[in-house]
Amino acid sequence: MSTPSRFRDCTIALLIAFAAFLVFNANGRLISAGDTYAARFLPFSLLRNHTALLDPIERSVAMGRVPPAAIGEDGSAYWILRGRHGQLISKYPLVVPLVVTPLYIPAAVYLESIEWDPHIYDKVARVMEKLCAALITAASVGLLFLLLRRRASLRLSLFLSVVYAFGTTTWVISSQALWSHGCGELLITATMLLITGRCTVGRVAAAGFLCALIAANRPPDGVLAVALGLSGLLWAGRRWVWFIAFGAIPVVLILAYNLGVVGHIAGAYALRIHDSDFNDDIAAGLAGLLFSPTRGLFVFSPFLLFVPCFILCAIRDRSNRTLTVALCTAIVVQLLVYAHVDWRQGVSWGPRWLTDIVPLLIWMLPPILQKLSRPGLTVFGVACAVSIAVQAVGAFWYTGAVDSALLTTKGKDRMRPMWDFRNAAFVAELRHPPAAADLLRDLQGNIDLVELVEQVVQDDSDGAQIVRQLDVAGWALFDLRSPKDVAVLLDGQEVAGTSQFFERPDVVKTLGQKNHAGWRLRIPAEQLTPGFHRLSVLARADSGGEVRVLRDRSFVVPFQQLLDPHERLLKYAAGQAIERIKHSQQPGGYWLTTFTRSAHFEKPTLELNTYLNAVMLDVLKPFTDDLRLQESLQKTRKFLSTQIEPDGLVRYHGRPEATTIGVLGCAITPDSDDTALAWRMAPLENREDLQKALRVMRSFRTPDGLYRTWLAQRRDYQCLDPGKESNPADIGIQMHIHMLLAQQDAAGAKQLCEALMRRVNDDSVWVYYSGAPLIIILRLSELHREGCPLVFAQERLKPPEPEQEIWSRMALLLTEIESGASKPESRAEAQQLLRDVASNGFSKAFTNPPLLYHNDMTGTVRRFYWSEVLGYALWLRLYRALSATKDSTATVSAALPDAHR
Repeated sequence: MSTPSRFRDCTIALLIAFAAFLVFNANGRLISAGDTYAARFLPFSLLRNHTALLDPIERSVAMGRVPPAAIGEDGSAYWILRGRHGQLISKYPLVVPLVVTPLYIPAAVYLESIEWDPHIYDKVARVMEKLCAALITAASVGLLFLLLRRRASLRLSLFLSVVYAFGTTTWVISSQALWSHGCGELLITATMLLITGRCTVGRVAAAGFLCALIAANRPPDGVLAVALGLSGLLWAGRRWVWFIAFGAIPVVLILAYNLGVVGHIAGAYALRIHDSDFNDDIAAGLAGLLFSPTRGLFVFSPFLLFVPCFILCAIRDRSNRTLTVALCTAIVVQLLVYAHVDWRQGVSWGPRWLTDIVPLLIWMLPPILQKLSRPGLTVFGVACAVSIAVQAVGAFWYTGAVDSALLTTKGKDRMRPMWDFRNAAFVAELRHPPAAADLLRDLQGNIDLVELVEQVVQDDSDGAQIVRQLDVAGWALFDLRSPKDVAVLLDGQEVAGTSQFFERPDVVKTLGQKNHAGWRLRIPAEQLTPGFHRLSVLARADSGGEVRVLRDRSFVVPFQQLLDPHERLLKYAAGQAIERIKHSQQPGGYWLTTFTRSAHFEKPTLELNTYLNAVMLDVLKPFTDDLRLQESLQKTRKFLSTQIEPDGLVRYHGRPEATTIGVLGCAITPDSDDTALAWRMAPLENREDLQKALRVMRSFRTPDGLYRTWLAQRRDYQCLDPGKESNPADIGIQMHIHMLLAQQDAAGAKQLCEALMRRVNDDSVWVYYSGAPLIIILRLSELHREGCPLVFAQERLKPPEPEQEIWSRMALLLTEIESGASKPESRAEAQQLLRDVASNGFSKAFTNPPLLYHNDMTGTVRRFYWSEVLGYALWLRLYRALSATKDSTATVSAALPDAHR
């Protein structure tokens, strides 16, 4: 082909791709499913959290459902699985999210600038999924045109490219969401373009890489990759080594991921296989894949029927005979594989599974069409027009409602509705208006109330019974308009919904419009099991529109209902707090900390640090023998001890080689605070390492005897943002070191106490706790017991933020009661405080958790660190201390956990 002709074809290919991109986006909505959720959000997590695991984005990806609780179990979010080490992974391969990640960079920069607002994050993710899917598919259209030009005229190539784009599931599947099919079509077309062209080293290497990537992207396409691979090796000739070498790259990477992360050589697909996934009648499976009204390839794209009917015409083309035979064989094998499984293919438009072979079938058409008579071409043209009309219905009408109903049919007759022409999506979906373009609509709203309520109900015999219900209320608006409906999911299962909304005066006042936004539902709660539960609210802007997550909330069902409401609260609150602590613990044995950029608990971000885990072990020391917490505390102690490095030092975010580094923290400089805490709460048997650590810590003392924070010179700092004093001697750190020295070096503890007493009210030592006195209050009584009588100005122990007063007061009462010098009024106040904190499912713990500390306020970055689980631990410690007093009331006695009664 001459250079002008090549330039003309490339220009036309770009124009076709651009036109296809515009048409693909013309419906203004996503047509997605659970299969695409991970691909939608993973690129953001790859950029932000630097991991392909779903743990940091579980709430977003789950979309109101819940992932499996353990390895080998099913969750309602079927697209999420537990990997080899219990971490959350996508059920589907990672090729698609990895391919589109660079396209997500501008969106990630924007979201970072607005601190990842949840609703805007969800909207941007949906828009990016749509645009990237359309872009990938449009690129395959342009490449297919160039591929066809090698065996067909310009006019025919253009015509077949248009039919490929708009007359097959390429339009309604590949271009509408980040299914793996769009990327599969692109990879197959690109590979075909390479192996049918001129053979060079670069093209051979690229063909080998793409060919392997086809199987990595979608394992069932492995048979197609084999056919293309064998043809590619013949085409490569003496350059076959380059084909194999570059093809090995994706293979090695996917095997490393499957074995190291997933835990199965075949990938996540192989982790959860059910008997219901298979189909015993192979002939019926083939018929369903090709001819059923609801899934048949030749029903949704009838023009493709010309390929099997006239395949001999394609095979007679000598220039491509070997490739054609290889591809036909692979397509037949793939059809047989799909016929062995449930060919209904989930909630999706038409023959989704066969989308990937469409470029190959289109490529076989030119020699067939060249042999057709005029009447034959007319029939082919009519079939193409019908195909485009069918796909247009899908793009603008399809909502998935009909398919959802069909898939609820179980048993041996479950396939029968799939053969009813009235159930064909392009027929059934026309019974309602076109689906609304809801892609760009803004969702606002909240869950304002989740509360267990009891109501006395009279029965026909004049008796009465108490009915327990879950009262759920909130508001929602799409573009300041009332939603179509909202649905409530309880533990991942839909339990209630409403399309009735009422005016919310507070929303009207805030937003300045009067559209009805309020909703309220009562859900029967008698069957709820005791313990931790998750509630999600989903909303739709229009009938048939995509479901959006409004909010997620957690709550706890009481363990027992007692006659006295105060007894009831404390009775189940103990178990509730313990269950929250256990549920929040990660598989690795640690708890995560949240941090914010202001002194108010807003827009929290998760991190892993050794500090919180040591503090949790310390606060929960009285519960070491409690059977309900024993295993959790042992796991945390084991985790903490493994963070002690060979030099005896400990880092705030843990060991630098840990898998969590770069995801939930960074490789920070070792510090004296966490070193002292780890050795005190989870010491190693080798005490020589402790002596090494103590020597290093002593070498970083100030001239007046206080211990500095960072155990390295300023030039060697890692991942730090020093303030005015690059290595401060903080008050809280001195207290933690004193507690260690009291066990290991009594003389050193005495020297530190004397040095600390001289500067206890000096502003320069109040670095990390000046606005967070909770830990200082807890440590003060312990230092007094160790013989260090520190005295603070009372202003130091008062939190600057009134919301934190409840936690500081709880700590003060705890120290007073544990000292044995509490007064009756203090114990009464403690009882009331326990009830207040435990009320409404410990709502104070997750809406306003304890503020542990903050970073150096003279640094460039302001961060405040909070812990919900520490709130539960502090509550447990206080009620246990109160129950141990001789004058404790019957209320507190009844609240004791069974293991201690």
